[in-house]
Amino acid sequence: MNEREICERIAEILSVEHNCLKGIDDLLKILEYEINEYRKSLEEQAMFMEAQIEELSRSYEEISTLLEISEIFGTFEFPLNLQDKLEKVIRLLRNVIKFESYLVHLESELTSGDLNREEIEAEIGNEEKTVLIEPGKSEKFSNLLFVPIKGNKYYGYVCFAGKEDGGVFTAGDRKIAEMTARYIASALDRLDFLKKEIERERLEEQMNIARQIQSNLLPRKTPEIGFIEADACSQPAVQVGGDYYDFFVSQEKRFLTVVGDVAGKSVPAALLMSAVRSYLKVLVTTCPNLERLVNRLNSILCEDMTNDRFVTMAFIEISPDGTLNLINAGHNPVYFLHKGELVKLEASAIPIGITEWEYKKHSIHLKPGTFVISYSDGLTEARNEAGEEFGYERLENILREFKGETSAELLEMLRKNVKSFIGDAQQHDDMTIVVLKYKGQQEVE
Repeated sequence: MNEREICERIAEILSVEHNCLKGIDDLLKILEYEINEYRKSLEEQAMFMEAQIEELSRSYEEISTLLEISEIFGTFEFPLNLQDKLEKVIRLLRNVIKFESYLVHLESELTSGDLNREEIEAEIGNEEKTVLIEPGKSEKFSNLLFVPIKGNKYYGYVCFAGKEDGGVFTAGDRKIAEMTARYIASALDRLDFLKKEIERERLEEQMNIARQIQSNLLPRKTPEIGFIEADACSQPAVQVGGDYYDFFVSQEKRFLTVVGDVAGKSVPAALLMSAVRSYLKVLVTTCPNLERLVNRLNSILCEDMTNDRFVTMAFIEISPDGTLNLINAGHNPVYFLHKGELVKLEASAIPIGITEWEYKKHSIHLKPGTFVISYSDGLTEARNEAGEEFGYERLENILREFKGETSAELLEMLRKNVKSFIGDAQQHDDMTIVVLKYKGQQEVE
């Protein structure tokens, strides 16, 4: 191939028009230029590919790190071994973020790292937002990345300062730190939930035990005595309550009913109710006189109870001949129902356990067929969904309309009416009802 043919071939490759009779020199310059441009393009593409590979490599490293961190906090253990898990996470993050110093602070849990917590918190201000301090923006920190740890609540924060390569924290560093904070928060949310569940189940178990104990404190059956028919029910607003009722029969065949309501609810009220019951069990055998019994009980409780605790109580003592002695110590009115006629006796003394007091009995004579109704304020103060109270007027109307013959029927009617009135509303106070019927002296066995 001669020079002209070579020239024509080069011109064809370069897609240029060239008079090969004039020589090849100009064409060679064009070829040299094109070759140089192509070399530059290859070098640029090689650099771009290297950057892409480096970016892919970093992304892979970041994803890999996040997967490992997810595994560390995704595998739930109890106890959580939080200190060990955080140490592993910090080692992984150091390889990716390449920070010089760090601090992890979890409220009520732990603080670890080599940064000064007071200095960080003074610089950040709002600890519930991510903060990135770039060089020249702070007198104390040349480069700082602060990320809060927030889940269902605020738990603390993780903070990094300085880059080992002298660079600055990037958007990628921030993303990794924020994802790590989410993993930590998620683990702490699960731990918090588990602790609450354990506490709830523990409390539930204790409340169930307390409920069983309290139910055993109430009478399992009514004493069998011919001249009295008695029925009662007690329903706490929560699992245990402070309402109390009991029945006693003296050697002289006097029938004593006690209905009480301890100030407060739940376990403290139930404990006080238990103490009151224990005292009464002893006093009824040593104090045959009702006034002496009540005054003695008051003296004991005044010594034992704090100023914010007291018990309202109604003591109803009925003899075979129909004589009824009543001491109402700050309790709800006691009703007497006979053939549609209703009489109400209000409290005549202060509640038990407040201060020393001279309790006096009120005596009346019952006709055969008379019903005696005592109850706690959970009955009259029962509320429906509209917030309206059951009230005394409604109770009195129900009693006057009663046409039944037995104490069980009257008790059931009261329960049904209250239940119907409340509807789907939540019971907010303990409710106790005791219904007695005096059958007459001729029924004495």
